Amino acid sequence: MAESYPELQCVDGGISAELREQIRTMVDAKYLVDGLSRDRAGRRLLGPLYDSSGLRHGAELFRRVFPFADIDHDGAAFSGLVPTAQTIGASERWTTRALSDQERETSLVFLRARERASPAAENHAEYFWIRPLGLFLAHEGKNRVGFFRDMQVDWIPAWVIPCKYIAADRLSIYRISKERQSPTYWAVLDEEWLEPLEHPDWALPVLKAYGVQVRRDWPAEFPSLKLTAAALGDRSCGSISHRLPALNLPLVREKNEYESEEVTCSLLDIKGIKVPWRSLLWAGAVSMAAIIAFDALPPAWLKLRIAAAVVAGAGCAVMLLPSLRILRLPRRLVDPYAAQRKFAGKGLPPSRW
Repeated sequence: MAESYPELQCVDGGISAELREQIRTMVDAKYLVDGLSRDRAGRRLLGPLYDSSGLRHGAELFRRVFPFADIDHDGAAFSGLVPTAQTIGASERWTTRALSDQERETSLVFLRARERASPAAENHAEYFWIRPLGLFLAHEGKNRVGFFRDMQVDWIPAWVIPCKYIAADRLSIYRISKERQSPTYWAVLDEEWLEPLEHPDWALPVLKAYGVQVRRDWPAEFPSLKLTAAALGDRSCGSISHRLPALNLPLVREKNEYESEEVTCSLLDIKGIKVPWRSLLWAGAVSMAAIIAFDALPPAWLKLRIAAAVVAGAGCAVMLLPSLRILRLPRRLVDPYAAQRKFAGKGLPPSRW
């Protein structure tokens, strides 16, 4: 109980009752997931939340579930009591069942000591507090979260690091329906940046309670759904973060307009077009032969000389045709990498949202 820690204050960000309920439900779900991950058959139900390195926790889980999520500090850290019911920990490897009744009581006395809230203390707890959401992420002291739950202790002494999250009015969620497929959800920040929701079943209830609007109509000023989906598929992970970057919607539109612009070109300008050099050589040979024949034929053979001239002209025309800039085609057909060169390094996400 909170009364056991007279020197520490309970951390309560004043979030709405609805948001608090959704956060607690998500924390409960994570606790159940921890239990499933201890069983080989249960791990098959976890999908992307579990991989060869184990179950995702803390900041990594936060980034996986919520759009535009990062650990962005918001003020000085402090010692406090965090609510067990709103804290995501890790219980897939060590559980309360590993302790005898006597060991449980001894451990509880040790872990409830106010010293555990000091960063200099042995076995201290260090938790990120996503202040606007009322969510706590265990960084140090992950296992004790499930232990406190099992022991029905409501508050955990910890070193608390306040962190920011994007204001609800800056975010919109768009429900993208696909025929004969489950809908997908795209989060758009400031009508400029887009990230797909990887786990909408986890994120949507919390984001709705937070005040984020879920919309069904894709705005006309955004790039088309087809174009946006293609741009999402073209993203690549960063060399440092190993995360797919957010998509810059204005840049997607600008690149499409640039690639769709018609430019004057010749067949030789079009990348990927295989020039029929053998045919051109044959045309050149025929043209040369016709020129020689025209010169060799006596003037009296007028019709044959005219025919030779026509053949020579046609051969020369075939040879020159690929180099004539008489075509107008979209730039993406002429030079598929033009936009990549022009916009290289542009539209990168900011370091902080």
